[in-house]
Amino acid sequence: MLGKLDRRVLLRAVAVFLVVAVAITVALSTGGSADAATGSAASGGGSSLLLQNLFNGIVFGLLLALASVGLSLIYGTTALSNFAHGEMVTFGAMITYFLATPQAVTFPLLPFEFKINMPFLPAVLVGIAIAVFFGWVQDKMIWSQLRRRRVGMVQQMIVSIGLSLALVNFIQWWMGGRPVRLTTSIDPRHQYGPISVGNVTLISMAIAIIALIGVAFFLQRTRLGRATRAVSDNPALASASGIKVDSIIRIVWMMAAGLAALGGILLALYQQGIGFDDGTKLLMMMFAAVTLGGLGHPYGALVGSLIIGIVAEVSTVWLAPDLKFATALFILIIVLLVRPQGILGRAERVG
Repeated sequence: MLGKLDRRVLLRAVAVFLVVAVAITVALSTGGSADAATGSAASGGGSSLLLQNLFNGIVFGLLLALASVGLSLIYGTTALSNFAHGEMVTFGAMITYFLATPQAVTFPLLPFEFKINMPFLPAVLVGIAIAVFFGWVQDKMIWSQLRRRRVGMVQQMIVSIGLSLALVNFIQWWMGGRPVRLTTSIDPRHQYGPISVGNVTLISMAIAIIALIGVAFFLQRTRLGRATRAVSDNPALASASGIKVDSIIRIVWMMAAGLAALGGILLALYQQGIGFDDGTKLLMMMFAAVTLGGLGHPYGALVGSLIIGIVAEVSTVWLAPDLKFATALFILIIVLLVRPQGILGRAERVG
């Protein structure tokens, strides 16, 4: 399932991505032209708005991919649909805010407040490290125990739903219901033709791309990465070959938590704030990206995230912003009707 990408798979992914992008561009260019004719697109015209949203969709897709790849790795190695993964996105951003904010903070039930006010970059690194440790704790205390007792996948999924509810309510209790901003500085923006972009967005894109390339290098070129692919393909055979399956799964949980935390931090910077339930709202987008790309296929999660991101952002050219996620899910339904195994997934015979 996590084997090396052959040329046909890569070409298939590129072809599907281009077809979707061209279809969206053609459809929405017509809508953008109509809006320009009626005066609704007063700044730069419909085409400029379309290009700006297309760029925003690529940025959002890259940030979504950080969390989706981890979710796909968990499914590939354990067959678990982890509904608590969205809270790891929020957790990473909230921990970073807790460490870096100059305001007084506290823990639940503590009768006093204190200030940490850590420099932002060290706060990010410490926040990701805490998230990685939390991923280790989750597998050590919950998931490895359930696997050892041979608890079914449906029961484990229900446990993950309960954990999600517990975490989102804990974060609200801890940080409150208002959105928080990781930084309060004004982000200078640059104009590249019709596209306006800030320094934070460019840095976030660069970090996301480097992180995703690092994941690909880990899976393809390292010994642990090859072991991870082996566990994903056939856990029993991997165990018989001398691979410590439980250790590999624990590494996957830690990696997934770290990627989700990084995605949450970058997303909070990109959208200039994050709320206690933003990860929960993104969970369906992550599942859509993983399913669209192919269940358990991390490269498919990347392709699916880019498609979901572009569709979600570009659709706001002619639809209400509240409907952008519904549009992305509609694209998921259409693709699955044509190709049920997802873009990079392989058809499997049942029965």
